[in-house]
Amino acid sequence: MTLPALAALACPNCGQALDQADRRLSCPSGHSFDLAKQGYAPLLAPGSNATTGDTADQVAAREEFLSSGAYDPLLAAVAAASVTDAPGAVVEPGCGTGHYLAAALGKDPAREGIGLDTSKYALRRCAKREVPEDGEPRRAAGTQARLAAVLADAWNRLPVRDGAAAAVLNVFAPRNADEIARVLHPRGALVVLTPRLDHLRELVDALDLLSVDPAKPQRTADQLGSLFETEPADEISYSIGLGHESIRRLVGMGPSARHHGAAELDAAVAALPERVDVTVSATVTRWRPKG
Repeated sequence: MTLPALAALACPNCGQALDQADRRLSCPSGHSFDLAKQGYAPLLAPGSNATTGDTADQVAAREEFLSSGAYDPLLAAVAAASVTDAPGAVVEPGCGTGHYLAAALGKDPAREGIGLDTSKYALRRCAKREVPEDGEPRRAAGTQARLAAVLADAWNRLPVRDGAAAAVLNVFAPRNADEIARVLHPRGALVVLTPRLDHLRELVDALDLLSVDPAKPQRTADQLGSLFETEPADEISYSIGLGHESIRRLVGMGPSARHHGAAELDAAVAALPERVDVTVSATVTRWRPKG
């Protein structure tokens, strides 16, 4: 089977187009890359850092938590904001398991997607991710193979051709503004999902989690403002009731998981009420290339 969105991919060594023969990708300069048996394409640029990706435990926790539907309003908002009339693929650096990317592809049956990540554990799931046929944030999915999972470092040159992205998703992740601007079509859209100050506030203090930096919105604006212009943002806030197991998954899927031992986290969660009302608060902002 041909890798989805192959026409939008580029050789990580020289930037030229890639062709596929069986399970091998190659460029005119002779660089070649064999698809992993789990289905993802290893397209790391020279000098990339592939040691910072999520662990198997983090990926499993994320898949279980997101499949519960707790973040479905965020999922729906990102998918809706990704719709554009520009040609090209939907690209997500730091895609994780492809949860948000698949929902965005479900909004347009003609789109293909490229999910890029440094976690092989996440990419194994992303390569098998099915696209919802109607774009709705539901657990039951369609069967269309429209998503290419790619091992790549978002802080290096992305293995994506210039202007080949109709939309770029940036979901709770750092961003390389210059590379996003390079791959995004002039009529395309950058969709950024960022946490607000009160996001998960009930758990931040109780479990000593990493909190949102008050300067984050300004830093994001400073980082993107020279290359993009923003459209009105969509602020989303609601409450979810979480039991202990869901809380463990929520903490375990994020960066705070690297700062707490399992025994320490279990003890802290056990001290919480059996069910905690937790605030979900985030902003979805759509940016357009300048010029």
